[in-house]
Amino acid sequence: MAVNIKNLKTDILIVGAGPAGLTAGLYSGRSGVKTVILEGRAASRLGISYTIENYPGFPAIESRELLEKFRRHALMFGAEIIAEDAVAFGLDLDPKYVTTKDMLIEAGAVILATGKPLPRERLIPGEERLIGQGVSYCATCDGPLFRGQTVIAVGGAGEALEEIRLLAQMGCRPVWVPDRKAALDEGTVNGLKAAGVEVVADGRVREIAGQRRVEKVLLERAGRVEEVKAAAVFVFREMATGLLFSKAGIELDHRQCVAVDRFQRTNIPGVFAAGDVTCGGLQVVAAAGEGCVAALQALAYLRSRPKPAK
Repeated sequence: MAVNIKNLKTDILIVGAGPAGLTAGLYSGRSGVKTVILEGRAASRLGISYTIENYPGFPAIESRELLEKFRRHALMFGAEIIAEDAVAFGLDLDPKYVTTKDMLIEAGAVILATGKPLPRERLIPGEERLIGQGVSYCATCDGPLFRGQTVIAVGGAGEALEEIRLLAQMGCRPVWVPDRKAALDEGTVNGLKAAGVEVVADGRVREIAGQRRVEKVLLERAGRVEEVKAAAVFVFREMATGLLFSKAGIELDHRQCVAVDRFQRTNIPGVFAAGDVTCGGLQVVAAAGEGCVAALQALAYLRSRPKPAK
C-alpha cells in the first residue's frame, strides 16, 4: 500500500497550540512571515473547563473561551493551524524538518510549545531507549519498514484503531494490546481480527526489550509473563514529546523540561521553546509572554540566517 506524505515549507513552525504556541503564532503571523502551528491531539490545559481569574484584562473568563480567543487572534494574523502531532524532529539541520504521520514540514525556525512534559512513570520500560530503533508513534511514517513482520500496537485511544488497521493494510502482522481501561465493543474487535490483527484484550506490555533495536516484548496476561518476538512497537497515546526532543538533541533539565535561556533559546540555534514545556511559571500569562519572546527571537534568527545560495 502506497503512503503519501505531503511536503510543506514554512518560515516558522510552532509545535503546540496552547497559550504559548498561539501567542507565538499571532506575533510571527502579524510580522508577515509564513507561520504554521501544529495543534496535535494533546489538548491544552485551557481545554479543560474552569474559570480563570488572574489573566490580565479579564477578571473572570472561562478557560475554553480564552483559548478560543487566542486561536482566533492567531488565525486573524495569518497563522495556519494544522491538527497533526509531531512524531520526529530534525532540528540540527538548516532548514529544520519536523515529521507528522502525514506530512514532512520544512521550517527556517521552530518553536516548541507542547505543554507540560509527559511524566516518566507512564512510559513502558525500554520505550525511551529504543525510540527510533523499533519504537514508533506513527504507523504511516514507519509501518512500511516492517512489512511482513510482527509488530505490537499498544494503546486504546480511538485514534489508535485507524493506525492499527493501517498497519495491517501495509502488510505488517499487528498484535494489538489495548489499554485495559479501553471500552472494547465486539464489533470493533471482530473487525480488527478479520483484518488480520491479533487482539490481546486481557494483556499488558511489561517491557520492550532488545539490544540495539526492538526484538521482543514481555507480555503479561492471565497472571503470567511471556516473551513475544516483535520487530517494532507502535505506541498510541499522548506523545512523549520530551523523549522526542532529547532524541533530536534538545537539552532537557532534571524535570524533563526543555532548557532555555532568558530569550527562550534552546541549545540548538533556530529552535526556541515557550510555555509549560519549559516548566516556567506554569501560568497562562507566563506562557503567553514566553510565546511572544520566542516568536520575536525566531524572527530575529530568520533575519540573521544566511540566505541559501541560488
